[in-house]
Amino acid sequence: MHETTSRWRRPIISFAGLVVAYYAVPSGIASDAGFVLGMLSTTAAVAVLGWAIAGQVRRQLRGDEDVALPSLVILLELVVVVFAYGFYALEQSRPGQVVGLETRTDALYFTVTTMTTVGYGDVHADGQVARVMVLVQMAFNLVFVGALVSVVSGQVRRRATRRGSPGPDDDGPPRRTHGDR
Repeated sequence: MHETTSRWRRPIISFAGLVVAYYAVPSGIASDAGFVLGMLSTTAAVAVLGWAIAGQVRRQLRGDEDVALPSLVILLELVVVVFAYGFYALEQSRPGQVVGLETRTDALYFTVTTMTTVGYGDVHADGQVARVMVLVQMAFNLVFVGALVSVVSGQVRRRATRRGSPGPDDDGPPRRTHGDR
């Protein structure tokens, strides 16, 4: 039990740190320079995340056992924060691009509803740049997040199989006798 707790400590701490950083990093530059900087930094972050996720997927396909589940969870957390920050920065520099997006929490909400394909419609892309960003997020989710979720589910399945299968010196689960209940 202690091993499991310590394994998940890092993703939990990183999630808390990412949320704090997300709310703390300034992004109120309402100028052309701020717009360009925001879009370039978001594009760079998405490219780095795509590269990192592709690397994890390649390692998984090669059969590397050291693809750590907590690291995969951290990558998913980063995807959400990067896109949320990108949408927030876009709305700060070009108001009206995303209808209903006024706060960082709105941006997180919009990112997660887009990622999960729920899309309530209360916050939605209205401008062309925002629609392109949503298309990029959708494509990223289909390719990279889909692959990452596949790796995570493969890890979970493999670990469940290992735990449920008998070891080399084990004859399997104890056999029940007539008197067992």
